[in-house]
Amino acid sequence: MKKIVSVLAAILFLSGSMFVPIIRVEALEACTLEEMQQQTKEEEVFPDPEASYTEVTKDSLVFHVYDAYAVLAECEDREITEITIPAEVSGLPVIGVVNSPFGFCRKLTTITLPDTLKYFDWWGLVSTTIVRIDSTEEPVPSVSEVFVSDTNPYYTVFDGLVYSKDMKTVIGCPPAKEMKELQISELTETINDYAFAGCIFLETAKIPETVKHIHNAAFAVCPNLMYAELPESITAISGEMFYYCTSLSEVEFKGTIKKIGYGAFSRCSALVEFTIPETVFSIGSNAFEESGCAENVNGVWYVGNWVVGSDSEIQSAVLRNGTVGIAELSFFVRSQLSYLDIPRSVKYVGDLCYAGLSSGKPSVVRYGADSIGEKTIAPAKTMTDLYILDSECEIFDSEKAIPATYKYMVPQSEPEFDAIDWESGDTVEYDQGDIVIHGFADSTAQAYAEKYNRKFSVIEVQSQPGDVNADGKYSIADLVIMKKWLTSDPGAYLLNWEMADMNHDGKLNVVDMTLMKRKLLQQ
Repeated sequence: MKKIVSVLAAILFLSGSMFVPIIRVEALEACTLEEMQQQTKEEEVFPDPEASYTEVTKDSLVFHVYDAYAVLAECEDREITEITIPAEVSGLPVIGVVNSPFGFCRKLTTITLPDTLKYFDWWGLVSTTIVRIDSTEEPVPSVSEVFVSDTNPYYTVFDGLVYSKDMKTVIGCPPAKEMKELQISELTETINDYAFAGCIFLETAKIPETVKHIHNAAFAVCPNLMYAELPESITAISGEMFYYCTSLSEVEFKGTIKKIGYGAFSRCSALVEFTIPETVFSIGSNAFEESGCAENVNGVWYVGNWVVGSDSEIQSAVLRNGTVGIAELSFFVRSQLSYLDIPRSVKYVGDLCYAGLSSGKPSVVRYGADSIGEKTIAPAKTMTDLYILDSECEIFDSEKAIPATYKYMVPQSEPEFDAIDWESGDTVEYDQGDIVIHGFADSTAQAYAEKYNRKFSVIEVQSQPGDVNADGKYSIADLVIMKKWLTSDPGAYLLNWEMADMNHDGKLNVVDMTLMKRKLLQQ
């Protein structure tokens, strides 16, 4: 397990509203970054970021006072141990808490909320462990109790946890509360975002069947959480749900899981044994980043038969046959990637799967999946050639789905691609032109190209064993490309890689190379 100082880095990352003077009025429940961004746009924020205010200090507490209300923004006394938020300041009700005012109050143990308080981000309210990311200090959350009066119209406290007044939503658990096994009210239907984030004593989290929704980062940064059990009612793992739970080694799903959210199991280093359910059709970005179950194969990260990411400096990515899904942003901003091969076995492809940069290398994409979404490869600005191998591939009907042109930097003095010294920084001009879509005659690829005036090249149907360059014949040229590919030459493109699988075992290796040599000698 990583030191708890690493957990702190996660806390800094999680506190999205820490230095922004607004909070979300509604909690989030999203699995992809696309969903999160869309929900964020639709949500009301508080207070209005354009509204003017005056700053008032009272008993070491700094408030922002607006025309009709006040919000708590800062606590100047970092040695404080107990705090009672006043109901009013300057004759106006205190209705919100912003900017994580207690982030540096590491001795704070109890917080009392006034009846007027309605708006706050839970983690911003109870966070007391903020230090520098590069610090060697080992911070420990200190808030163990949050008090709410019986007359508060918005919130209530039960067994030390803060709930909505109707008890249907767990708002949050004080992170220093000594609770090893999750205990929540049987009335609970929703676990709010960050509700149990940073709970250092929590070891087991069995979610009861009454819970229908678990919002983002609900159990993030729980360093001693080892086991989690999700009920049948939960079908999606929200974003960052178990982010940085470094002791988490077992997760049990009672229901049918369809989505795994962005960062859901990121930094879960103890999660060595994990199987993505066959029912999953969407995985968010970095869902398994630095997770114990992620496997690196030639720069591509896998969990089972899903691609969940890639190395930042990857140059060529040939996904292994049998891959069924590609997580969101798996090859996003990979400036050195010059070849991406997506096999026909892939059924699910996340948004922004590949986005080449104009400052990167020219790239070729061999696409075997049966659909191209609105944002699957739309930002692939350095892609020169796109091979669409499914004649009935469902292509999102928009001119933006497949870029029309490519653009990438080349050295002024060395225009030949093979001679480029990409480390020299001598990239002062651009090569640019039209992207060529390669597809079969009368295919959806051709229909798309004709509708949106794209360059199109017909792929001749070939079944010649060994014809890896798809030129209609098997020759020494195919053998040379195969040899380069096996030695990880970034310029080797197996445009017809199934034809290189000479023994039909679903793998490409030296055995296939030997059989290709034998076939060439027999010709």
